[in-house]
Amino acid sequence: MDLSDDQNDKSDSTVNSRTHSIIVDRPIITQKSFNQVFIPTTYEDRTPVILFHQLRTYIRNKCIPSKQCGKSYIKILFPFLSWLKIYQIRWLVHDVVCGITIAIMQIPQGMGYALLARLPAITGLYASFFASLIYALLGTSRHLSMGGVAVTSLMTSNVVDRLSVKPTLSTIIPNLFNQSTIEIASNDALIDPSYAITIATTLAFMLLLCIFHLGFVTSFLSDSFISGYTTGTAILVFTSQLPDILGLSLKRYVGPFNIIYSYIEIFTNLKNINLVTLTISTFSITTLIIVKEYLDPFYKKKIKKFELFRNIQIPIPIELIVIIVGTLVSYVVDFNGRYKVKIVNTIGHGFRTPQGPALVLVPSLIKDAIMIAIVAFSISISLAKTYAKKFKYFVNPNQELAAYGACNIIGSFFASYATAASLSRTSVYVNAGGRTQLANLISCATLLIIILNIGSLFESLPKACLASIIIIAIKGLLLQTKDIYTIGRVTKLEAVVWIVTCLNTVILDVDYGLFSGIIVSLVVVILRQFRPRTTILGQYERSEVYKNAKRFTNVHEIPHIKIFRFESPIIYFNAEYFRESLLDAVGIDSNTGQKRNIHSKQSHGHYFNLYKLTHIIIDCSSINQLDYSGGKIFLQAIKELNDCKYKVYLCHLRYYNYDVLEKLEMDKICSVIVMATVHDAVHNIQDELMENSDQEQQIRNNISSIMMENIAVAEIIDMYHNRYLAVKSFKTSLPASARDIHYWDDISNISTSHVQEMRHQDEVEICRNLPLYGSCETQLYTWL
Repeated sequence: MDLSDDQNDKSDSTVNSRTHSIIVDRPIITQKSFNQVFIPTTYEDRTPVILFHQLRTYIRNKCIPSKQCGKSYIKILFPFLSWLKIYQIRWLVHDVVCGITIAIMQIPQGMGYALLARLPAITGLYASFFASLIYALLGTSRHLSMGGVAVTSLMTSNVVDRLSVKPTLSTIIPNLFNQSTIEIASNDALIDPSYAITIATTLAFMLLLCIFHLGFVTSFLSDSFISGYTTGTAILVFTSQLPDILGLSLKRYVGPFNIIYSYIEIFTNLKNINLVTLTISTFSITTLIIVKEYLDPFYKKKIKKFELFRNIQIPIPIELIVIIVGTLVSYVVDFNGRYKVKIVNTIGHGFRTPQGPALVLVPSLIKDAIMIAIVAFSISISLAKTYAKKFKYFVNPNQELAAYGACNIIGSFFASYATAASLSRTSVYVNAGGRTQLANLISCATLLIIILNIGSLFESLPKACLASIIIIAIKGLLLQTKDIYTIGRVTKLEAVVWIVTCLNTVILDVDYGLFSGIIVSLVVVILRQFRPRTTILGQYERSEVYKNAKRFTNVHEIPHIKIFRFESPIIYFNAEYFRESLLDAVGIDSNTGQKRNIHSKQSHGHYFNLYKLTHIIIDCSSINQLDYSGGKIFLQAIKELNDCKYKVYLCHLRYYNYDVLEKLEMDKICSVIVMATVHDAVHNIQDELMENSDQEQQIRNNISSIMMENIAVAEIIDMYHNRYLAVKSFKTSLPASARDIHYWDDISNISTSHVQEMRHQDEVEICRNLPLYGSCETQLYTWL
């Protein structure tokens, strides 16, 4: 006996260790008992006193000069002090190798992106140098590589092309579908860089956002929007490089539908392709693909055998090799003189004398500068946050705004143009083992040597080599087209944002694509709030868990109860939808306010709630906001339910929403019971129904006794009807002269009139003992 008891105890303990139960024993909590159970405090987070106290504390901590305030501002304005204090000597090797590697990448990419922006090649080196130097001192990310990027370069080139044309009637008053695309005489035209330099200056817009702590504005730009926009700009960049790849001198087009005119121009001039330029481009692109896709992974795998390179991935500097080889071959063979191959020409060396930008151009450039600032900041901050999360450090969005703005403003005095963080260089930065922004400072030192002494040696470089490097650099952006399938599987609306943004950017140009993408993104957000999900909840196996009754087979609606949940805040533009959804779920016509005829039905093997609906529970757990208009319509919907004899319960109602309803005089407008949870409401309703069921049972007993007392009358009625049919048939068969004879029933000697009178008295007696509303006959048949 003892052994068996021990085994049972062990088995019970095993079961208990694997299965856990929750037993809750507490009274049902209503709003009236809530203040008795939970003792309220005097805390309020939106009173004028609290707001004034918060403002006073902010001014004292942020605006009044103090020693502590000064130290905090120095740390904020110069983030490099934070990593400089924890810098370790063993990181130096990683940062040196990383800095030299990034500098090697910035040379070809800087010159290539400068030509893409329709600027002299040397300005690309200026942009890389000043952006990297200033961001290393002011930026909070430890891994970003600043400089020229394809997107901002393309946006700058569009502005430069548009404003460099002599104003004519067709350019001053453009038409959207005709003459809207401005033609540039030649792809090799010399462009005044003052426009691009002034654009960089007007990026002081970033500093303005920083001063007012508006770094959060980029949160409104979704990943789908950024992916679609950058993919569209990558297609435009690819198109802009085709003339240099093919060796064609074509007109440049700016404005809506410029890509269509560009491809028409390209296909029209295919017969004029420079075969030598095409050969250089083919060789450069093939070399870059083979090295990056095949040799570079093999090379990184082999160098890991050495201890120094186990944690460092240094790529093969194939871009620099292509530039050096292309420059040497072009200089020796004289590609430009013999074969008319376009080359970089004058690069120059050294820095220009600091010169202020042409402020007279600011009014005409402010719109473009704001667009470039938004795109540049969005790309840069998303990249910074990605690597900050990976390496577990903090990035301050407002300080990043200040850093980006300073990079562009200071650089504009030295002929630099708009810059941003580069995805490809930042990826190499991380893989090369860069630990801090010291790597960027080393990169700047390397670029300084090139700008001062070596830059002029690249004047014979064919533009086809730089165009090939740019096309390979944007390969990752072009492959973002695969994102549409991933996004589409998750949510169709986000896929629409991607498609609309990308197509408008490609077809209408970058500025229209930006505006349309932002508008569509906001429309998607509004649509989700305008027509949110609504759910009918059911109970899981008589527990306190309530889930979507249509989604789970073991979740069922509770008899006599409808539990409704609205998955969104109720505000002015979706409040009417809430009312219509609630009334429709209950079975009330939202136009007339009358009940519909609901028949019992079966769907997918699950029965709907066939019992008479008497109680409505509104789960308010997803309603985190209730404005004035939403509150009024909310109470109106509850009143319509009350008019149809439904009792309404509110559950999980947040205190600030309850305050809104109280201020709208909820108790005077409608009858509603506020409960703590859905389970509380269900138990309260079931207790009420249980009390009513006792009375109903008594009514059933009364009816049964009445039916037993009058069963003899019922039998007589049935027997009479059978006899009556026989007599009627017999009378029909008699001659007409004999049909007037009256016949009496043999059973109890009762005539037809007597039987009908007795049945009527019986029904009256039943109705007299049936204390229910409605017609007697209907209620009699209902209980039977």
